[in-house]
Amino acid sequence: MSRPAVLPVVHLAAGTWLLVDLWRAWTPTLITIFGQAASTPPELIGAFALGCLLVPVVVVAIAARTRHAFVVATAALVVALTCRVALQLTEGGRPHLTVASIGTVAAMTWLALALPRVRDAAVTGVVTGLALSVTTHAALGTWGAVWRDDAWAWALLVVQVAACLATARVDGDGTRIGRRLAWTLLPGLFLAGVIVANAGRASATLDEAGLAAVAFGATAAIALTLVRVTRWSSILASVVLVAAVAASAVVTDADGLLPSWTVLAFAVGMPALAHLWCAADQGDRGTPVVVALGGVLWGALLFAYYAGYDLGYRADWLLVVLAAVIGVAAASAPARNGTAASPRTLGGIGAAAVAAALAAAFAPALTIRTFHTDGPRDGELRVAAYNLRMGYGMDGDFRPEAVAAILVSADVGLISEIDRGWLLNGGQDQLAILERLTGRTAWFGAAADPVWGDAVLLDAEAADVERIALPSHGAVTGAQAIAVRPKAPWDARWLVSTHLQPVGDDEGVTEQSADLAVWLRGLGGPMVVGGDFNMQEGSEAHRHVTGIGLVDAAPGGASTSEADDPVKRIDYVFSTADLVAVDVDVPGLRASDHLPVVATLRPR
Repeated sequence: MSRPAVLPVVHLAAGTWLLVDLWRAWTPTLITIFGQAASTPPELIGAFALGCLLVPVVVVAIAARTRHAFVVATAALVVALTCRVALQLTEGGRPHLTVASIGTVAAMTWLALALPRVRDAAVTGVVTGLALSVTTHAALGTWGAVWRDDAWAWALLVVQVAACLATARVDGDGTRIGRRLAWTLLPGLFLAGVIVANAGRASATLDEAGLAAVAFGATAAIALTLVRVTRWSSILASVVLVAAVAASAVVTDADGLLPSWTVLAFAVGMPALAHLWCAADQGDRGTPVVVALGGVLWGALLFAYYAGYDLGYRADWLLVVLAAVIGVAAASAPARNGTAASPRTLGGIGAAAVAAALAAAFAPALTIRTFHTDGPRDGELRVAAYNLRMGYGMDGDFRPEAVAAILVSADVGLISEIDRGWLLNGGQDQLAILERLTGRTAWFGAAADPVWGDAVLLDAEAADVERIALPSHGAVTGAQAIAVRPKAPWDARWLVSTHLQPVGDDEGVTEQSADLAVWLRGLGGPMVVGGDFNMQEGSEAHRHVTGIGLVDAAPGGASTSEADDPVKRIDYVFSTADLVAVDVDVPGLRASDHLPVVATLRPR
């Protein structure tokens, strides 16, 4: 392994950063716009995505047989950059889906054609691009630049475009990368996006310290591409990668949350993956077509992993198996001679990793400004129950500031369907974003997995917290309830957020509502309960909830789903009889596929 030149590394790094940004825009739009809020069959969504990912294979296969591969790669990069700029100017809907799809196809075509041209820089360039992506994403508080229109987003876009264009004419000797690297690169990028280089998941694990850990690990990984690869170093990296993925993907505490110690996975996982990519770069039979086919594997893994939440199988173990396959493929590759970077270079990368960690930990306070909020009104408790659909509105746009405006208008937010790091939704910790926007504290209850569930958001520093994982009764998506009793204010009242999951296409929450009622009765004392109950007023499920003494804040109230044409009332606020609702509002906000329910409660 010879030491790569700087310009090819910068070129691949800028392009990889661009590709990850385009993925952040494309995958959520697949679900919200093409998927039409789960009304489009999953197999049709998968077919569309597969079709997009097969286009680079065809284009690369044709380009590789001609003498114009460099021209095609440059053209693809320009198209991808144009789409990235266009995404900054679009506001969701089908135009966003179209632009994001074209940009993703173009960027993946560029990557497949560019890697073989600059083989010596291939791994270092891609890893440097990931480090840039992770560090900037963490510094933005995981609020993706592609979903923002502020100065921070534009500044990063200018740097990205300038770096891509300034180095676009960089060429190499045309030597092909190793076949094992060609096959494992994009599946490895999937693994990085879901776990080891996922700033949203790191934030959910340990807040700012998690952001620091993932930025440090992603940047330190650059050094692991510049050290000598041996058989034993490959085996050690394989063990570390599998352990890191297993720790973050499989291990949870008694409440189903990520234990704080698993933050170590983000510090060591990406360096291990980077070293394995270097070990996999053996021989010269990794053609551009193989790299493009790796992109098809990336898409297949994406759908195989997230389909587990709809089909009910343990998809987390898929990540562990993938880590093991990459580890075995790399560690079993023939050893080859190589040179290591100088201690001065490695020390400089170490210093950059520390700087990245500091930026990730402290920059979110600068890049996300807190709303001005008024204190609680004497004698009133204003509660907002809101199913957020991971923060994506009916137009497919991610608008946390619109959601935060509703939440700060209330004293308490009872939130359903909040995402804390799904790659499918852009790898954003939406709960941390809302905490920074509102200046309030959130308590999270895991439902489908440790980074997806429900939350209670309020202006309090300490609270008693109770959580329960509700029995599924056949529902494939997990359900839970979280009860928070703040020390002050309202220190004698439980504030409960839940989201019941139906079985099949009908209401199907009767048994789960009965389990919830039993748990709430056991809590005892005055309480307010809100969320997406997926039940109709007057149903047996509704009677289970009201049968324990809870009062519906808005009998006969307005429908809440779906937001663009509400025909069902399935989102509720209930309270014990010591409170009475004096006002209930259902704002017509389309920042989710549900409308919020905002109730003002007073003592009787």
